[in-house]
Amino acid sequence: MTFRRIRLWPCLAVVILGGCGHPASREECDEIFARSAEIELRAQNITDPKVIAQRTAEARAARGDELMGRCLGKRITQSALECVRTANTSEQLDRCLD
Repeated sequence: MTFRRIRLWPCLAVVILGGCGHPASREECDEIFARSAEIELRAQNITDPKVIAQRTAEARAARGDELMGRCLGKRITQSALECVRTANTSEQLDRCLD
């Protein structure tokens, strides 16, 4: 099964480069990953929650360990996480993690 490549690298790269905050937990990294995937899929007019969950799981299976390795333990702030939770576009999400 093929699916469009979900653009997660910029989001996780910003987490890696962050200087203050606390080390990102597995749960926080997973939340960033899932939110980023959802935003990207919705931008492709994919709005069915079941399809979003399926595609997110596919992306996680394909690249999740690699992406988790780039996020886990890196510095993140609570305000950045709160921003991620309310972001509705990739641009907003990217700004959350700047």
